[in-house]
Amino acid sequence: MTSHRFLLTSMLAPLALAAGTAHAQSAPASTPQADAEAIPESKGLEEIVVTSQRRAEKLQSVPVTVSAFNEKMLERLAVSDTISTSKFVPGMISNHNAGLASANTFYLRGLGNSQSTATFDAPVTTYVDDVYIARQNANNYAFFDTERVEVLRGPQGTLFGRNTTGGAIAVIMRKPSDEAGLKMEVTAGSYQRYTMKASVDLPVSETVRTKLSGFVVQDRGYLKNITTGDWLNGEKSYGVRGDVRFLPTDALTIDVSAEFTSNSSTYTGLRNIPGKNPYVKTAVTQPVFYESAAGLSQTGCSKNNVNTLLTLEKGNCNLSETFAIGGNVNYDLENGSLTYIFGYRHLDQGYINEYNASAVNKYAGYILVDNAIHEQHSHELKLNYSLGDTIDLVTGLFYLKETSDDRQTSFSGGTTAFRPIQDALYKHQVETAAYYAQADFHATEQLTLTLGGRYTWEEKNLKLIKSTQFPTLSYDSSAVTAFGIPLKQTIKRFTPRFAVDYKVNPDVMLFASVTNGFKSGGWNGTASLPQNAVTFRPEKTWSYEAGVKSELFDRKLRFNLTGYYARTRDLQVTAGVANSLGVIASLPFNAGTLDVYGIEVEATAKFGNLSLFANPSYMHGRYVYISPLATTLSTQLTPVRVPTFQFSSGASYDIPVSNLGGYFTGSATWRHNSPYWVAVLNTTRTTTENFVDAAISFTTDDDRYRVSFEVSNLTDQRTVTANFLSLFPGDPRRFTGRLRVKI
Repeated sequence: MTSHRFLLTSMLAPLALAAGTAHAQSAPASTPQADAEAIPESKGLEEIVVTSQRRAEKLQSVPVTVSAFNEKMLERLAVSDTISTSKFVPGMISNHNAGLASANTFYLRGLGNSQSTATFDAPVTTYVDDVYIARQNANNYAFFDTERVEVLRGPQGTLFGRNTTGGAIAVIMRKPSDEAGLKMEVTAGSYQRYTMKASVDLPVSETVRTKLSGFVVQDRGYLKNITTGDWLNGEKSYGVRGDVRFLPTDALTIDVSAEFTSNSSTYTGLRNIPGKNPYVKTAVTQPVFYESAAGLSQTGCSKNNVNTLLTLEKGNCNLSETFAIGGNVNYDLENGSLTYIFGYRHLDQGYINEYNASAVNKYAGYILVDNAIHEQHSHELKLNYSLGDTIDLVTGLFYLKETSDDRQTSFSGGTTAFRPIQDALYKHQVETAAYYAQADFHATEQLTLTLGGRYTWEEKNLKLIKSTQFPTLSYDSSAVTAFGIPLKQTIKRFTPRFAVDYKVNPDVMLFASVTNGFKSGGWNGTASLPQNAVTFRPEKTWSYEAGVKSELFDRKLRFNLTGYYARTRDLQVTAGVANSLGVIASLPFNAGTLDVYGIEVEATAKFGNLSLFANPSYMHGRYVYISPLATTLSTQLTPVRVPTFQFSSGASYDIPVSNLGGYFTGSATWRHNSPYWVAVLNTTRTTTENFVDAAISFTTDDDRYRVSFEVSNLTDQRTVTANFLSLFPGDPRRFTGRLRVKI
């Protein structure tokens, strides 16, 4: 007990000074599982438990803007991976990175990026079971046996840390059950897409529970290469995950998991023909949906993709293989809980991407070849503690170390052979540690004040290596430092948070918050010239929110409204800048200051067998300052992926059929986006987007069987997601049949 007291004293000291004397409390310890089980059921809307403040709370009690999807909602909305969630989140735009179907570009309230290199971090981060996933290269996490998904608006600098200026996506996997059972789902649909997911619970004893889950996806692809005959923009993926839960005592819970996933996929652009282009006004050609004319045939990726390209003269491949181990050890204290979280991830990725979709000569187009290994391990010690009825605390220590070993080679302009133009090799290392604490001061039964902060230390190191295969097309670290560019960056930063919430009555809460966060700086690590391997500073965001959360009509209507304003300084974008020789180059850089403000509404209603939701939003973004070095940007340009209006809505209706022992459900959803720019220099813009999904299903009363027929993008809305030498398309219309069985 003495060691417990020492640990509590050392972790709580900074907040205890501010909190003053607290009253004693004899309530039992609070754990996420206990809190979730304590929430009463209602005939109205289902209550959702979230951990957006690093402890289990009711969604409607949290003074932050968070969109949450539990297991039933994910099933009903046919959400199968992280990119699918954006269809229902106000202020969010998501798509694949150009050329990489396994890498997602997430934009929340105007903040995001489309870079997947290790020297450039993403401002919207992904967490799986509280473990931070550092690399954007394989963040399209497949939902198999998922308990809950939470989308948190940024910045989340206090409790979730660095690189969350845009926000965070938290995936929480289902834990092993105390009862044996099997859940399996199979689908078949358009473009020869077949999937299978299965999860089996096998409790060993009352104190040891196990679970094994897996998935397989095979998709021919929807984009036809008319030159080679290949079908592109498909995938072959699989994964397996094992979970073990140990319950050695009433107070101690140990969760351990291990998983392996493999994703082999392609994502290529559209060929052009003469005509008027609705996406690029100055173009004299238009894209052809869904066709490519690139001359490079498809093949499988290898551990040395440069040799694969040169020997087989094939490419258009991407292979991402991830191995991960996670651990969560929770110990209940008298008035709280102490949790240790561990995570290790190893990502091996390689690709050969041909970006000129109209280059019939396979040697002539721009080809990017990559092989990289990314490793990370993280440790976190988190304490949740209640000091009487007055103060609830969450505080902890965090450590992460990440290493990346990358080789990126470019080819372009060949006639009868592939012509290399650049060979960039580098090793990148990040080491960071942080202390965080947040306290909720319950001034009265209705009024709560929140004070929090995080102190972060971070060090980054970059080493550049001269190529042995193409030495004249590369350079080493000494060539970069000769231009006065440092290869080490260190930052120490404090990010605070202030919030207040007032419960007008048990069903209505008003809240306001001020939050700070930052995204790490870095380098242009794959620059063609050493003088262009420039550094850029961290971007910093202050966000101001105010809103109302309410549940009305005996919890049949849930209505949440948030207004926000965010200012981001030293905004990191890929912009045209002048290098030390006065030459304009396209580099990641601190472009200036971005202001974004808007209003978001999330409304859900349930009246008998009818369920409805409507999530309208308004967003306005503008550059208020541009760095003099960002010579091709101006305040007259509009930030990317900031649609002025968005509207997602849906309805479902259950029809009981007693003779069949179950019920039919009809559902439909609609997502509307007003036009928005997808190119930083405002050269490419989407048209107005309207996506309609619909489904009809039959579910048995005991929920053991469910059969559904679904269609996504019913109207076959055509859209573009990026412009990099070619326009990249969004998904076409898809029909899917689905069977789910629980035993």
